[in-house]
Amino acid sequence: HDTVESTLRQADAAMYQAKAAGRNTFRFHDPAVQAAWSARAELEGSLRRALQHDEFVLHYQPQLDRSGRVLGAEALLRWRLPNGRVLYPAEFIRAAEESGIIVEIGKWVLRTACAELARWQRVPETAGLTLSVNVSARQFNQPDFVPMLQAIFEHSGVQPSSLKLELTESLVITDFVQTAHTMATLKRRGLSFSLDDFGTGYSSLATLRKLPLDQLKIDHSFMRD
Repeated sequence: HDTVESTLRQADAAMYQAKAAGRNTFRFHDPAVQAAWSARAELEGSLRRALQHDEFVLHYQPQLDRSGRVLGAEALLRWRLPNGRVLYPAEFIRAAEESGIIVEIGKWVLRTACAELARWQRVPETAGLTLSVNVSARQFNQPDFVPMLQAIFEHSGVQPSSLKLELTESLVITDFVQTAHTMATLKRRGLSFSLDDFGTGYSSLATLRKLPLDQLKIDHSFMRD
């Protein structure tokens, strides 16, 4: 090893690998793994800069009924890099979740989506549309999630009944009691809920009956078969 500092950095990286593997184990330093961790750290730093420099953007995917009539839309997050390249969530959401940056990104998404929805509600042709927004488990479980969302409603002037929050099965299963309580609180404020990627987790229909869900989005892996 070149220096004491580099040795300690490598030991630190190995320690985090052991923790990520479930603790009560050991890991040796691996240059390839170190490179992966360095890349992850660089990505996390880029995500923080992206928030500061407004590099995130929302796209709106129409949701249609059988006849092709637009009922609403789903807000889709994209990351537009300074060089013009656009990244999809699969390329950065996991890093955002694991680092905790997803909470701030989620706030930006909700603020931006509600501002857009408020504009739709001021135009007769789009006043009846709904907007779906994905919410991460980490964000939904924040103690200030409900008051934060209420503050966004008050600032944007949006009608909460037009907003639909999309949750995942993993969120529902992880902390069912707290999730059900938060959902019930928001339901009383007029929001609706959709369960995304239904069928990929382990939640039973008996469990789902206890939640104020309005919609199930069946995972495409079932539809393909």
